[in-house]
Amino acid sequence: MVRIWLMAILAAAVIVAVRDHDVLHRAGLTGYCTSSPRPTGTSGVWRACEKGVLDGRPNLARQSCQPRGRSGSVEYWRCPARVAASRGR
Repeated sequence: MVRIWLMAILAAAVIVAVRDHDVLHRAGLTGYCTSSPRPTGTSGVWRACEKGVLDGRPNLARQSCQPRGRSGSVEYWRCPARVAASRGR
């Protein structure tokens, strides 16, 4: 009976750890965006988005942002206003 309880506690701990989105993006499994310095002569807020293994790059188009190019594995977006944290979908 003790083994069953230990397995249940272990399963609950894994579920809680995985639900924390930060753990998944630090492992490179989900895409994420961070603030980026604004290029001179531009307006708005710029975001740099990294691709994740499971869900690809975040799409910020639904938040009125426009893609502005890629540099290596990073895609840059220009947003007219500050954007809430993106979960990548």
